[in-house]
Amino acid sequence: MAFSRPEASGSTSLASAGIAILGGAQVSLTLLEKAVDGTNIPFVKGVAGAALEVIKIVKAIQTNREECTNLVERCTSLLVVILGSLTGKTEDAIPDHLRRGVERLTVNFQEVRAELRIIDTRTKKWRAVLYHLDNGDRLKGCSEKLQWAMEEFQVTVKVDSCLKDLERHEELRRGQEKIQESQITLQMGQVAIQEGQVTLQESQQELLKGQANIEESVMKGQKEVRDGLSVIQEAMKDQSTGHASSSLPSTVLPPDPQIFGRQEYIEKAVKLLGSTTGAKIAILGPGGMGKTSVALKVIHDALVVELFGDNRCWIPCEQATSVPLFIELVAKSLNLPSSSSNDRLADIIAFLKSSKLLYILLFDNFETPWDIEGQQSNVADVLTAIASIPTVSFIITMRGNQHPSSHTVNWTEPRLRSLTQLDLDAAEEAFLRISPDARGDPELRTLLQKLDCMPLAITLMAKLSEAGETVSDLLEQWKSERTRLLDQPGGDRRNSIEVSIKLSLDSRSVKGNPDAIRLLSVLAMLPAGASLVRLPDMCPSIAGWRAALRVLRGAALLYDSADKSRIQMLSPIQSYVLLHHPLGQESLEELRASYYKLAPSGKTMTQHPEYKEVAKELAKEETNMEAILMNALHDRDEDREAALTASLSYTIYLHHNQTRTEVITEAIRVGRAVNSSTLPHCLLWHAAILDRERRFDEAEPLFEEARDEFMKLGDQKFAASCSGFLGALFRGRGQYDKALGALQEARDTSLQLGDFEGAAWNLLDIGQIFYKKGEYKAACSTYEQARSEFVNFGDHFGSLYCLSVIGAALGRQGDHDAAQSALEEAILGFTEYGDLYNVAYILRDLGDTLKRAKNYSLSLIKFEEALAIFTQIATE
Repeated sequence: MAFSRPEASGSTSLASAGIAILGGAQVSLTLLEKAVDGTNIPFVKGVAGAALEVIKIVKAIQTNREECTNLVERCTSLLVVILGSLTGKTEDAIPDHLRRGVERLTVNFQEVRAELRIIDTRTKKWRAVLYHLDNGDRLKGCSEKLQWAMEEFQVTVKVDSCLKDLERHEELRRGQEKIQESQITLQMGQVAIQEGQVTLQESQQELLKGQANIEESVMKGQKEVRDGLSVIQEAMKDQSTGHASSSLPSTVLPPDPQIFGRQEYIEKAVKLLGSTTGAKIAILGPGGMGKTSVALKVIHDALVVELFGDNRCWIPCEQATSVPLFIELVAKSLNLPSSSSNDRLADIIAFLKSSKLLYILLFDNFETPWDIEGQQSNVADVLTAIASIPTVSFIITMRGNQHPSSHTVNWTEPRLRSLTQLDLDAAEEAFLRISPDARGDPELRTLLQKLDCMPLAITLMAKLSEAGETVSDLLEQWKSERTRLLDQPGGDRRNSIEVSIKLSLDSRSVKGNPDAIRLLSVLAMLPAGASLVRLPDMCPSIAGWRAALRVLRGAALLYDSADKSRIQMLSPIQSYVLLHHPLGQESLEELRASYYKLAPSGKTMTQHPEYKEVAKELAKEETNMEAILMNALHDRDEDREAALTASLSYTIYLHHNQTRTEVITEAIRVGRAVNSSTLPHCLLWHAAILDRERRFDEAEPLFEEARDEFMKLGDQKFAASCSGFLGALFRGRGQYDKALGALQEARDTSLQLGDFEGAAWNLLDIGQIFYKKGEYKAACSTYEQARSEFVNFGDHFGSLYCLSVIGAALGRQGDHDAAQSALEEAILGFTEYGDLYNVAYILRDLGDTLKRAKNYSLSLIKFEEALAIFTQIATE
């Protein structure tokens, strides 16, 4: 209803515009802009400017014209009402509640403006087709928001009018009722006689005209005062709930969803409901795990339908931003009629207790009311009161891993475990239901694993695939964009992975712990999760890490590994935290130092007495170690030499156990850029790994570059080592003469420098040339000489290696017993070192020796043992 008001001077054109727009015509932007310029009140100019900006954006949108036209008309109507209500008033004359009404309108216009900007970005190319229906819905939503805003503002104006009436009759209400009536009669009669009209109205109703008798004037005046008080009380009630009763969301039970991979979980929940009267079930877990879908699947199960029939009630708690609104949502889901009762919860309890039927309530997204600041005990009282009714069962879905009100609600046992990610088969099925064209794509499972099989992430990614993106393109985009790829501007928890994760991070428990986000940022740096034993060493400056860890577990932002030894984080959450909560410099330096200590310089050589223990710890942290090293190497502010030294030490460990080269490749790039003295060592060990893989063409230039770099540094010893490596490489290619020349040159240089260890290794490699040429006797003689040299300066590792090749050469000469003895001794020695590669190779040589001795059964056993170790190495 439109409210009449006195027209201020100079407002004739505005009033005409209002009549025209309310009659269905459009008002030109020029006229509205002139009207806006006519007011000097800053906050009025603010709301009017926001409204004009909304109109301009809508006019620019090229799609959904019908909805756009409706929205322009709605917006213009509201603008006319605002300006008409405030025209002629000074800023001081506008009361606080009316000022707040204008400020709320400004927020409404800003929200609509943000929504329209999202729509505007979708009107280009294929997005216009893809989002046509959704854009229409959004435009309708904007129109409804403005309609509600207009009604709310009109109520505010009505309250303002009533307050003025109350002020006018303040003296009347102080006296006795009869005196008050006489005074009202006298005053209203005088007003009727002198002015011919009375401005006692509800909001902006048209002025009552004509003279009325004194009794009618008094009665109408009293009614208007009572109505005004009622409006004020209702406005105060709406303010306390945050919504008008008409704005409550629908509580109609959503349809039965289609989900994948949760059948066993659903069956357990249904069994609990079927076997326990008044069951109380909580479906917990991280955001985006599909808790709502699982709960709806349970409540639509045939057995549950048979038990509860139409008494299955859905309470969408996401909208319950206050305790009164939460209670009103419960009442609405039960179809309770409106009540003037001051205790709505008592109405609910009385209704449920009086019913002879079984009820089941689904409190969906219960974390919203549970996290209302300072109101948790009140929300707990509501839940406890409902839980006390034996004929009422309920299910809650809630972010986190902790049951609410555990001390007052008797949760049905056994409690359901928190929902986790889908298995890979179910994740693939869920993806293909949305994007069937991706079936058979060889990279689909890799993409799903990158998402940690998180249901919401899968759904959003599948929609991108359905819109035409290939799985391969999505994989590449995920590497660079991470969670931003799955973010929809203006989206909510159901269609934006970033919004969903942010809700968990904004929970009361997480925000209430000063160390929680910082610890989460530390753990986000570790893709393989963190060892609980090592965690204190990773973040020594976070004194309250234990309490923070409990909070993050409770919020389901972290979870324990199957053996409880590590704390882990889902990949989408990790990506979001890295993007929006990067680790501070102090914590980053602490974390890097912790991992640098895992690969101390020199101790990653197999001959070092502490190698076995170092290798054992590194084996558990390889994925994290590489992530930390790569991060440090990319950081221009990091101590590059420390990062290069740690990368080199880690690569030496990999040379004995794995053949990955990503870290050392990046270290070489950085070493060249900063002209580091560590560069030649990095080149040497990278080449050694390539040589071990028989990638000779790639290794040769790196050995040569390393030799040249060592020469620049004046380090002839390591330059000679590079020559020795080149000789071994030539031997591997079958270039025996070239190999022999390079090795002999390297040995001579080493002897001149007093590097007897290097000279012994060169001699060993010369023996390998004889072995390759089939000259086993010469090979044995050379190996024996090299072993003697290793023994002389106490190199047990070199001595063992010589023993292993002596055994192989003896076997080739037919001396099987001596060969077996030498090889078994070498196996024991390398096993003590933890050098699996050499153990596997020597077992293979032992199997070959036993085969030549025709001991086929034992030979087969040794070959199988060698194969098992090679397989273990390949799969680690």
